[in-house]
Amino acid sequence: MHGLHPVTSGVRPISSNQHKATRLWLTSPHFYPTYGGAQNRYRSYIPGLLARGLDVRVMTGTPQIQERSEADSDKSWYDAAPGTWLPQITLDGAPLERIRLPDSKNRTRTQIYYDALLDVCQRERQGPTVAQLLTNMRPQALPWLRRLKDSGVATVYSVSQFPTWQQKPVKRILRRRGYQQVYNAFDALVTNSQAIEEFLRSIGVTTRIEYIPNGVNLQRFHPSTTAAEREASTALREKFGIPAEHKVIVAVGAIMPRKGPDKILQAWRRILPHLPDTHVMFVGPRADTHDPKLQKFGEEIEALVAGSGAAHQVHFTGIVDDVENYLRAADVFILASNREGTPNSVLEAMATGLPCLVTPFLGISAGIGQPGEHYQLVEREPEAIAAALTGLLQNDTLATAYAERGQRYVVDNVDQQLSLDRYVALYQELAAAAQRR
Repeated sequence: MHGLHPVTSGVRPISSNQHKATRLWLTSPHFYPTYGGAQNRYRSYIPGLLARGLDVRVMTGTPQIQERSEADSDKSWYDAAPGTWLPQITLDGAPLERIRLPDSKNRTRTQIYYDALLDVCQRERQGPTVAQLLTNMRPQALPWLRRLKDSGVATVYSVSQFPTWQQKPVKRILRRRGYQQVYNAFDALVTNSQAIEEFLRSIGVTTRIEYIPNGVNLQRFHPSTTAAEREASTALREKFGIPAEHKVIVAVGAIMPRKGPDKILQAWRRILPHLPDTHVMFVGPRADTHDPKLQKFGEEIEALVAGSGAAHQVHFTGIVDDVENYLRAADVFILASNREGTPNSVLEAMATGLPCLVTPFLGISAGIGQPGEHYQLVEREPEAIAAALTGLLQNDTLATAYAERGQRYVVDNVDQQLSLDRYVALYQELAAAAQRR
């Protein structure tokens, strides 16, 4: 591993046996170990992209201080000065480069991150290069995107959920032009939602847009088929003190207002009187305890748990690497978010054979199947959620029907291998065109 040094210290060599292969930089200000849907999804793509001949690298920044996580075993960045490169590590077979970013979101943070991206994209360039940007895109990035394109780097951005500003009429008017310009600066946009594609066109985006389903790793997400998988699920239930005969409702994602954990808890409290042996398991980080802006929301969550009379039946797992085992240990999956793209958490739950309950959200599309056929759609209100949960927990025939149809949908339509083939074809086409440019 190389030592620490500032971004301005020059190019650092990275050895590679794939000099002529298309080099792909997966990049986001937060990638690892930050917990995020887009980051986790692209991380899951790394082995498949490598197997298809791409020279995959990851370039990222550091979490903000309030996003510190127990999963971050490398804490060297805490005391490093902004602009300092951290020791290189390997993530799922790909070299991972991290640069220390300022904790506050400001122009200095933007400049350090994008200067670092320019740096890594221009190293040892003996073949075509693609920069796949994932999250946190802002109009302020436009000058760096133009410099990347001018240097022969193909640029792609993944638009995986509706931007928050588009829900507010005034902000939509004020910000539309800036986002239109920055989106059009990319060689292509990739989205996992046809609804998002329609939105992008509606605000004047003219650049190429590719709709590519997220894809589910079916080798990882599937019902328990081996003794080891069944034992892992049993061990998890025992770890959290959940008896074998009790029912578990599982939600996957960060604990934040958008994900609706308060709605889930309110619904669960309503079903406790007649289903007292029901547990709720939240798989994901406690964003409400890390972000000062969410302190009040966190207090509301704690009050809902404490006032239930069954606080020992609510489980917060934190960040985990084996989500599939937690899904297999559950009986029903729920997504109560108000804004998504195509949430992989639903598709992964379907793939493991769980009946899925989903509330309407901004961005919902046919990418997760058909409501009433592959999953149950219910209003985002505690009473409605409680009634639907009761039906799935008490009616085995209904739950099994949703589970079987949902799993078949995922197997037939969103196998990750198909998505990877489409990504590789896109990257290679754009990289070749950028080289000629």
